[in-house]
Amino acid sequence: MKGFRYMGVVAALALALASACAPPKAYIDYTMSEAIIWPGPPEKPRIKYLWNIQMVRGAEGGGRFMRLLAGDVDYDIEDPRNADHIVSPQGVFVDKNDVLYIADPGAARVNVINLKTNGSFVIDAVGNGSLLSPIGVAAGPDGRIYVSDSDLRQVAIFSRKGKFLKFFEGGFKRPTGIAVSPSGGIYVVDTWAHKIYMHDLEGRRTGSFGIEGDAPGQMNYPTYIAVDKEGLIYLSDTLNFRIQIFTQSGKLLHAFGLIGDSFGTFDKIKGIAVDTEGHIYVVDSAKDMVMIYDRQGRLLLFFGREGSFYGDFRLPTGIHIDGRDRIFVSDAFNMRVQAFQFLGGD
Repeated sequence: MKGFRYMGVVAALALALASACAPPKAYIDYTMSEAIIWPGPPEKPRIKYLWNIQMVRGAEGGGRFMRLLAGDVDYDIEDPRNADHIVSPQGVFVDKNDVLYIADPGAARVNVINLKTNGSFVIDAVGNGSLLSPIGVAAGPDGRIYVSDSDLRQVAIFSRKGKFLKFFEGGFKRPTGIAVSPSGGIYVVDTWAHKIYMHDLEGRRTGSFGIEGDAPGQMNYPTYIAVDKEGLIYLSDTLNFRIQIFTQSGKLLHAFGLIGDSFGTFDKIKGIAVDTEGHIYVVDSAKDMVMIYDRQGRLLLFFGREGSFYGDFRLPTGIHIDGRDRIFVSDAFNMRVQAFQFLGGD
């Protein structure tokens, strides 16, 4: 019996050492994958649930990962920066190489996860200090990573491996949403300035548009932004409770939205994204759902509800749709990012 106990101790130590040396890996939970759809029968499904991520490292082995599988993870850790899990996700982005980027102000970092290998690393150092409250994240065509930090009042550029390169030119009051256009321009929402700033891929400021107000084209604490394949800009004009659509130069094309608690109205709009067919996806944090509109502002479908089950939300925030029409939603209070698939329209 002593021999068996000795072998068990050796095996445990070997596992611990292997885990310590192994590159960090995220854990993707495929439970219920493709088993949840919207709308339900007998309607033709348009959206299906794929998976979610909570653990951004630790899946390479070790005690914390095993406790997660057993449902016994203590999320109340002393320093969130050291957490193995997502803490409070906001902006989310997936690049052409299937790399997922999660801005997590709750952990003061950006999580970078290769969805093909589950390999992961974090970005938390910037300049001579650290990230404080990263909100928006995007990657450019050359793989460089762009991160807006609302507390630092800066937008930073990192290499594809997470090395800090430089800050954007020009000042910000509170940078939040960020998007890269097909033509290579970068748009940054400055919530407190009620404005969108335009930059090139090197961070040089090339223009801006927007002033405070509620008239068409004006903005009232805007937050998130998206750019479609044609270069049109979609803005969550949060405290005007509307979506505004602009040309690349900032000319208003269309706006829609009303405040309310019924379906199709807005309460607390956050993330915005556009699929390959031009449908507009709007995250409403207060309603714990994603609403889908056409460009004229007609509600087509919504998915999600308040809760912690697969496909449910508790204060969702950012959203991103990739070229394969996979939908990634930051589910803040559930401390996870969930993935869905748009199945196509008529």
